[in-house]
Amino acid sequence: MTAFKTGVMLILISAALPFTYSYADDPYTAPPSGAEASSPPGLDKAWSLLSDYDKKPGNIMESIKIAERVSGADPDNVEAILFLSRAWLTYGYIEADTKDELIRAFENGMKEGERAVKLEPDNPDAHFFYAANLASLGDTKGLFNSLFMLPEVRRELETILRLDPNHPEGLAMNGALYYYLPGLLGGDLHISEIYLKRSLGVDPHLSSARLYLAANYIKQKKFDMAMEQFTLLVEDKKPSFYPDWKENRKYAIRMMRSIEGKARMEKAGRD
Repeated sequence: MTAFKTGVMLILISAALPFTYSYADDPYTAPPSGAEASSPPGLDKAWSLLSDYDKKPGNIMESIKIAERVSGADPDNVEAILFLSRAWLTYGYIEADTKDELIRAFENGMKEGERAVKLEPDNPDAHFFYAANLASLGDTKGLFNSLFMLPEVRRELETILRLDPNHPEGLAMNGALYYYLPGLLGGDLHISEIYLKRSLGVDPHLSSARLYLAANYIKQKKFDMAMEQFTLLVEDKKPSFYPDWKENRKYAIRMMRSIEGKARMEKAGRD
């Protein structure tokens, strides 16, 4: 998995749409207020399965099958279409085992995102999931395809923030893009930091944005500030999307240990 793909994954799977949380078995957090927000009939079970994707292999695909039945019965159900776009994206990063399977997942997610955009062109989530799958597809197919699709990804991100300047995932994805792109293509750590801070200002529990901000500080060699962000992530009691937070928390702990290990080695070298 390339760096850009890894970065896209951390942002994209965490997008905020209604779903049913499952927190009962974890001591670190409790269900946020309003977590039981209702979905259209038929989608409740799909959301429950997707929010528990970390607990049982096959949950993501089962949620897709349920949502496809809902969408088949009601082709204009935008929430079902957005669910499918998100679920295919998640399937690609979490369960797909081969490049062909990745491509199929992201192509399906992109098509569903495009359907949502056509039905609701002013829906920022529709543009977000279309862009997310598009970027992931381009990256999976290789550098040339990724660069070829970059202008369209940027246009979609601009559209998201025009429709909703406080869209936390749109802000975070902009931050991720500026973080990963080389300077010749417009990458800029300062601009990345601004977008990520704006994202966390809207949703301080979006673990992917927190993780990116820490990574940004590491690139800037601001290790104390990176450690602060990792700590906030690890100790978060109300993550925006629990399964993603669990994965991001594991990564944050590994990075904290790495920074601490390097600090000890440098201190030993000075002594």
